Amino acid sequence: MAKPSKRAGAASAPELVHKYLRESREFATGFLFILPLLLGYEVGILLLRSDVINWAHGIIRLVFHVFGPAEPAVFAGVIAALAWLALRHIERRRVDAELYGLMLVESVVYACAMGLVCGAVARRLLVMGTLGPGRHIARDVVLSVGAGVYEEALFRVVLMGALYYGLKLWSGLPPGWVAGVSIVVSSLAFAACHHIGPYGDPLEAGLLAYRFGMGVLFAGLYIYRGLGIVVYTHALYDVFVSLGR
Repeated sequence: MAKPSKRAGAASAPELVHKYLRESREFATGFLFILPLLLGYEVGILLLRSDVINWAHGIIRLVFHVFGPAEPAVFAGVIAALAWLALRHIERRRVDAELYGLMLVESVVYACAMGLVCGAVARRLLVMGTLGPGRHIARDVVLSVGAGVYEEALFRVVLMGALYYGLKLWSGLPPGWVAGVSIVVSSLAFAACHHIGPYGDPLEAGLLAYRFGMGVLFAGLYIYRGLGIVVYTHALYDVFVSLGR
């Protein structure tokens, strides 16, 4: 008796996993995935009426200061245009909506793992506040979300990307060296910027090394799993650390 053939068009488990890993890593998919975090952060800052914003957010918005009073509208227009282009891309690729649920689960797993391994180090090194009058939990959560969005955009997408393609074009270094230098330099900048300005932490070797290590981890996650996963992982990890203070 002939064995029944597999249903036409049915994908095997390895094929489905490969499809998920490929589609979830795409920039367009990741950009749409992080839009709720971006909008949540912006709305949260408005509702809290806080003068304190994420410092990476402040650096990125400096670019838009040249537009004067039209700055918010121009920034919103850029985000809307990118969202429209990303949506057109995933519509052509016919990306399933279930993909985003899987990406969220993956991000939660990474954030929890980092919280268990790195959270204890963070709690020992960071200057932890208390739940007294000076502590604003809602603001801390909103700023943690902003850190995930804007710090990854600034250091992984912009800085690491610019370093990689600049070195690739003009340095003559082997590809492995180009990637390594881009990761190290962007991670050092990521770590150092946490110690700059009136709200920066005191410059201590242990804290700087911790943040450099986190920068390397986030860089690896961005390279292998894409924008969406690293932004959610970073944001969720920061929320966990903030609530654990």
